[in-house]
Parts: sequence; C-alpha cells; structure tokens
Amino acid sequence: MNRRWVLAATLLLMSIAVASAHAAEASDSNAAAAPATVSQPIPARQAQHRAHATLDDRVATYTKQLNLDAKQQSQLRALLLRQREQVLKVWNDTSIPAAQRVHATQAIGDATADSIRAMLTEEQRKKYNPPRPPHDSTAQPGARSSEDWINATTAR
Repeated sequence: MNRRWVLAATLLLMSIAVASAHAAEASDSNAAAAPATVSQPIPARQAQHRAHATLDDRVATYTKQLNLDAKQQSQLRALLLRQREQVLKVWNDTSIPAAQRVHATQAIGDATADSIRAMLTEEQRKKYNPPRPPHDSTAQPGARSSEDWINATTAR
C-alpha cells in the first residue's frame, strides 16, 4: 500500500474516531445532565481543547508532508473544520441508520480529500494521496455485493 494513502486513511479514521467519541460524549452528557439551566463549562472546554489539538496536529502533519504555505494551511484548517462539523451532524442525527452514517462519513471524507487536492499545487498533489476508488460495488466489474453473499449462503 502507498505510504501517503495509509497516512491519509489514518488521518481520516482518526478524525472519524474523534468525531464519534465527541458524539458519544455529547449523548452521554445529555442523558445524564442536570436541568437545562446547569451548564458544564469545564468538560466542554476540555473537549474543545482536544479537538483543536487534533486539528492542529492534522494541519501540522499535512504542512510537513506537503510543504504548505500559510494560505494553504488556513484553507486546510477551514476544510477540516467543515469536515468535522459535517461528520458530527451525521453522527448526531439518530434518524440516520448506522450503516448509512458510515457511508455518509466516507462521502464527507472523500469530498474533503477532493477539496484538499483542489487547493494544492501540482507538485503537492503528487505527494498527496491518490483518489480512492468509488464505494459503489457496481463500479467494479466482478465485485460481489452483500446481497450476493446473502443469497449464496441461504441457497445452501
């Protein structure tokens, strides 16, 4: 596997894990919260600090790997913040089934990667991860869907 792809995939998975943990913290604190008039500023500040530290780490990693200038760092930070907001919105929406949340999160990650790729120079794009193949199994000839596997198992 390409080292750059692994780095990008790791960063995406880390952001998803942070978003999931943040969503779980939010739902736990909402379930166990006292009346709405009582606020909990200390944990909120700690969560915000952790989120900024992770964001800063991601920006620093991209900056080092791709030699980003100040303008690109600012654009990257905005893209990553938007990605985080979108992922949190998806994972906090209980009307969306979990499987669809995963696909929505992947789509958000892909869109963010495309936006990052668009802001890079040609030389930086060569260092950045290549586009991922489509998630649709019909786009890959000969690929079997989960429905094919279920039908094959139940036919026995």
